[in-house]
Amino acid sequence: MPLHVKLEKEKGIIMPEPEKTDNVENPAKVDQIATEQKPEHMIPKSKYDEVNEKRKNLETRLAEMEKANKEAEEKRLIEKEDFKKLYEDTRRELESLRPKAAVAEESERTLRAVLDAQVSDLPESVRDMVPEGTTSYKLEWLAKHKAKLIKPAPYDIGAGRTGGGAPDMVTLTPEKIQTAKNFGVKPEEYAKYDY
Repeated sequence: MPLHVKLEKEKGIIMPEPEKTDNVENPAKVDQIATEQKPEHMIPKSKYDEVNEKRKNLETRLAEMEKANKEAEEKRLIEKEDFKKLYEDTRRELESLRPKAAVAEESERTLRAVLDAQVSDLPESVRDMVPEGTTSYKLEWLAKHKAKLIKPAPYDIGAGRTGGGAPDMVTLTPEKIQTAKNFGVKPEEYAKYDY
């Protein structure tokens, strides 16, 4: 027995003997066992949620800081009376918003025209039921309630002149009037039975 092993035993330090396996002869089997025993790196969901929440909080704080920096810069420029830079920044921002404003105005005109057409389709007695509000709100309201406000037209069952009673005016063609005279019937009587 080597001396260092003997000293370790005397001091109470016993190192375990390495286990001998028969896998030494088959290195592929040793690699397979080694890969099977390696723990897979997985992050627990709670840890992921915690890190994700921290990231969202940091993004929110960053946005707030950027906004605060912009406001502080504007304040500093005003205090320094550097109105030229402030004017240039405001002018650039205004120029970028003008095309959007033009599109918004055109859209509003179109929506008002559609709203006016929708309201004109309603009977006079219910037009005042359309609520106050923005044009888009009124259009949404009309889309939901228009069917309830308009009285549906009755189905035409083809009753003809006799089904609804005799008409006040006789509207016969000259040929029908002549036919009525040939039979000795008044045109009004002939109109009652004319289909």
